[in-house]
Amino acid sequence: MINYYFDNTNELRPFTHKLEANDDTLPPDNALRIAPEFKDGYCPCMQNGAWVLVEDNRDKTVYNIETKEAKKIDYLGKIKSGFTELKPFEFCKWSGKKWVLDEDAKNEHIIKNNQALKNSLINEANEKIAILQDIIDLDMQEADEEAQLKAWKKYRILLMRVDVSDINAVFPDKP
Repeated sequence: MINYYFDNTNELRPFTHKLEANDDTLPPDNALRIAPEFKDGYCPCMQNGAWVLVEDNRDKTVYNIETKEAKKIDYLGKIKSGFTELKPFEFCKWSGKKWVLDEDAKNEHIIKNNQALKNSLINEANEKIAILQDIIDLDMQEADEEAQLKAWKKYRILLMRVDVSDINAVFPDKP
């Protein structure tokens, strides 16, 4: 005879282990003498004196549909509302059934990157122009430095005209 034990501290009372039993005794309060059924993706749990199969997603990774935060499941039963096994991707939002591209978030990111690139390129141009201007002001120029100054100034003007709110913004080539 075998005792099939369950965790009676867990409200679902999942199966934990089995041990040989004495023929002339009753099973303890946390065991049945009926063998549980086992099935992939399920855990046998004791309910009303019988084993029932409960969905077992423990150790699976799920994602919060609001925050996209990953979480390991540590409980028995169905995946809780507000979570999905579908992995989110960059610039997505939950549609109610799956992750879909969030065009607004993607475009906002592109615009923010365009502005950062524009600022960086303008700073670089300002540094080049300042140095070249000092060279010319002090009459220390070499052969093509006046032409370089003009090219950098033209480049800076073209940069200033770039509309960073255009997600397809095109930046001029450096001189």
